[in-house]
This record gives sequence, C-alpha cells and structure tokens, in this order.
Amino acid sequence: MENFRNGITDKEINDSCCELGEITPSKILDFDVVVVGAGAAGVPAAGIAAEGGVKVALLQKEPNVVSQGNCASAIIKSRSTEAGIAKWIHHTNSLCDWRADTKQLRAYAEHSEEAMMWVLNRSGMTKETEYGDGSKVDSNKDCATLLNDGADLRAFMSTSGLFTGTWQDREKTYDYGDDKCYFFAPWVGPKPLNVGSALRKALENVREKNPNLETFFSTPAVKLLSDGGKVTGVIGKTNDGKYIQFNASKAVILATGDYTNNCAMVDRWCPDIAEFDKKQFNKTGDGHIMAMTAGAKMENLGHTKMMHDFDSALMYEEPFLYVNMNGERFTNEYTGFVYMGNLLKFQPSYKGSMLDKEHADGSKGWYCTIYDSDYVNWPADEFVQGMIPPQVMEKFIPGAVENPTGVFKNLIDLHRCDTLEELAKELDIPYENLKKSVDRYNQLCEEGCDKDFGKPSKYMHKIAKAPFWGARKHIRVSAGVSGIRINEYGQALDSNDAPINGLYCVGNLGGPFYGGSDYPFHQTGLSLGRCYAYGLIAAKHVLGQL
Repeated sequence: MENFRNGITDKEINDSCCELGEITPSKILDFDVVVVGAGAAGVPAAGIAAEGGVKVALLQKEPNVVSQGNCASAIIKSRSTEAGIAKWIHHTNSLCDWRADTKQLRAYAEHSEEAMMWVLNRSGMTKETEYGDGSKVDSNKDCATLLNDGADLRAFMSTSGLFTGTWQDREKTYDYGDDKCYFFAPWVGPKPLNVGSALRKALENVREKNPNLETFFSTPAVKLLSDGGKVTGVIGKTNDGKYIQFNASKAVILATGDYTNNCAMVDRWCPDIAEFDKKQFNKTGDGHIMAMTAGAKMENLGHTKMMHDFDSALMYEEPFLYVNMNGERFTNEYTGFVYMGNLLKFQPSYKGSMLDKEHADGSKGWYCTIYDSDYVNWPADEFVQGMIPPQVMEKFIPGAVENPTGVFKNLIDLHRCDTLEELAKELDIPYENLKKSVDRYNQLCEEGCDKDFGKPSKYMHKIAKAPFWGARKHIRVSAGVSGIRINEYGQALDSNDAPINGLYCVGNLGGPFYGGSDYPFHQTGLSLGRCYAYGLIAAKHVLGQL
C-alpha cells in the first residue's frame, strides 16, 4: 500500500526533485523574502518585493529566466465600467464551468494593469507605454510605439479588445449590454524572442538598481522549512550537490510553474493530457509537492489544461475539412481550434516530429486540414478569421521560402499538391481513406447540409479545384494552469481553507483561477497576465501594501 500525503503518493514525491529527509546545509543565508522560480510570476514577485525595500533571494533551477509565450493581457480599469468588469468576471466564470474562484478573478482585474506596466517598463519598453486613459493602446499601430530602446525585443502587435454589447464565440454568447471591459494585449517578440526575453531584461534592470535582490540560478529549491506552522525558508541545491539554506523572515513565494512533465502527477490530476506531447520542459511540479508537504491543498480533480499550437501553418481557426491520420473525417470543424485536444483523445496516435521523450512511439493530437485553391474566392463572411492569400501561406510549405521568418522551421508542415493522391503522400495519410472522406464531404456540400457532423452550411465548400492544400496539425500541451488552492492574495491554503503562514503559490502553481477542464479563450494572453498579476499581488501582500 502506497503512503499518501494529501492525495499524492511517495512515488510522486520521489519522482520530483524535492527531498524530504534531513539535510545539512553548507551555508545559511538570511533574507526577508525568498522567491522560487524565475518566470512570469516569479520575476515580478521578486522585483516588486525588492523595490519595496526588503532583502530578496530569487532561486531558479534553470540557468536563466524561463517563460513561454508572447502575449500577456491586463484589464484596463480606466477604460472599463464597474459593471463591465463584474460582467467579465461572470462571463469568465461561465467559460470555466462555474468553477473559478471569482475573488481571484476580481483581484486580477484590479491589479493586472499595474503588473503589465511593471513588466513592460522594467524590460526597457519606452515610456509611451504609460498610456494613462488607454488612448495609446487602441490598435496595432499604437502598439508599434512600444519599442525596446536599441534592441530587437519589442511589442510588435496587439490583440487588445473591448467586451461590450454581445460577445460571441461560435455557439457561445454573452451580453455585456452598454457596459465595457477593456483588455490590453501586446505581443512581445517577435519569435524566437518572447516574454521570457522581456523578463530577463526586466530582472537585469531591477537588479542594477536594487542590490538587495540576489539571484541564484541553477539552484532548485528541494525542501521547504517550517517552524511552528510558519514557512520560514527553503533549502536549495547547487550544481555541485551542495545545499544552501535560504531563511525567509517574511515569506516564501513559490512560482515554479506547472507539473506537465511529471508523468505521475499528470496521471493523478490531469489524465486528459497524458497521451499528448508537451511544449515545455522541466515542469515537474516541484512547487506543488513542496507546498503539499507543508500542508497545502491541491485543487480538486479535473485540472485545467491549455492545449493549442499556433506554430503550424496559418488559418488555424478556419473550419476546413478535418481528417485524422487515417484520413477519416471525425468532427464538426466549427468546434474551434482550442478544443480540438478534447476530440483528438479519441483519434489515432501518430509518430511525427516534435515528440517528447514520453511518446517516442507516437502521440495523440495529430490531424490534417484539407481545402482547395478556390478558398481565395470565398465570401468574407464564410471565414472565421479571414482569408490569407497563397503567397503569405507559402512560408509554411517546406522548402518553398528560403529562411522564412515568424515561424519555427521544424514546425513548417503545410503542403500544396496538384492531386489528392500527392497530398495524401505528403501528409502521410492513406489516399484511399482521404479520397473517400473528400468524396463524402463534397456530396454533403452539394446537398447543403452536413448530415454527418452538423457543421453550419455556410462553411461547407467542396474540395475540387487543384492545387489542393493540406496542413498537418500537432496539438500539444502548452501548460497546465491548476495547482495549489490559494486565496485572492496568493496565500496557500490548508485543508481547512486557512492561509498557511509565510507561504504563497503564484502563477501556474496556484488556483483555482480557472477551475474548468479547459482554459478559456475569450481573452488573448490571460494566462501570462494572470501570472504577472499574482506575482505583484503576492509581493505587495507580503510588503503589507494590500
């Protein structure tokens, strides 16, 4: 019989880097605040605490700052109505299966603007990002002013938006009426630069002005220290195997990210993603396990997953014909790209590229989109996001463009062929099955009714005009965004929902900010924006400013 600690087995603990036995440190260092994890939550937490005048240690098991993604977003209160923000909270909770902690959503809405501006400005963006009433963030043109002085890193576009009137996403609607909730969503990059690049710059700039912030890279935290029910520090382990004790007189803020690379934890708390490849590395749930050994409680089962991959071809939201890797149609293509992972659990695995070490023989998440050359003549209202001309698409065709920009080369997997047979060969799917699927689809298009899967007829277009297009898609797990139960200040909660003195869990380590099985996709950059905000919230709460 395995021993369980708060729902986690000894095996799961032993599979992590955490160490439970007695440890004799070679050195003891005293700080006010210890932050573990230098990412989208940890860097703001450490930087803001240091700017507040306390002595801070920032530990990171990697040799540098690490954060994925290009877009974070914030609610701009000056451009929103109070009722609009309240409706945003209600709307977001509805998309989370009514399982979100609305106090956490409100805390994000209250503090995300300040957190966003902290990251942008500390990373060297110009002061034009100080937009006051929001007048400078209405469009991509305005976002182009968010330049990093003398560097390639910049905010290169914006997907900011205003929730007002009727919001609609496929079959889902929400009515804001005359109320407004505005979110600012600048994209930082361009690729391969990302938010991690900005955070590295931000940390460098903060440390230059605040010597009270010390960083310890390649030093994972392996054990929390407690005294009389209060968390008092952590033990870190250096590359040479020595231990350092980091005392924290005020608090430890854990910001170690998710657990998607810990198979045992995935099997227990988010089995939906077990058969899919992961986009991140070394996300082993260290912080979750350390927090639970200190008495913190994990969120209920059904943890929230983020599954999307925008690196393979363009027009990823267009409801073309979708077939699995056996060449068979399997869904109403109007479902939406971000929910495809749920459908692909029941489709065949495939051994393609970018497999992670757990799926060397193949993984779930593969399918192909098929359309013909007549797509350029479709009416504008028959696209979900809009037509992209062939000459723009060509950079996603292997070998078609020399040194293509804006896309990772190893994910280029769009094909254009004169015959369906050639296309099937390029996509590595059986031609006989693809032809059967296309013939049936064309029949339904002629009839004007999708009797097989119920796709709206306006999106039913025959596949008849050569050359034919096909994109092989690979849905991977971007992140797990559930974890230790926290309150609206980021404090870890015990089994009685009481705060654990001296312990905060922020970013993808804390929750339930979402609570549902799927990450809500109504607002670009909400995940990173939540991380920024809760790094700030935890630091300010420790400083007594909240």
